[in-house]
Amino acid sequence: MDETADQIRTEIEQTRARLGQDLNDLEYKVKQETDWRLHVRRRPWQFLGGVFAAAMLLGMASSGRARCRPTG
Repeated sequence: MDETADQIRTEIEQTRARLGQDLNDLEYKVKQETDWRLHVRRRPWQFLGGVFAAAMLLGMASSGRARCRPTG
């Protein structure tokens, strides 16, 4: 416990600065990971395949409903 109040205060300020930078880095990474446009630019064929699969499922689901309707 040789530390003076000034040393402790300096360490706290440095820790706050590091935490602030870490928080900024984390915010940037989260924004990147949730940006769908970035994912489309990185993997356009995978995105297109996903859209195609979703359209097929939607088409199959909607055509299944039409067959189940009673006639007459």
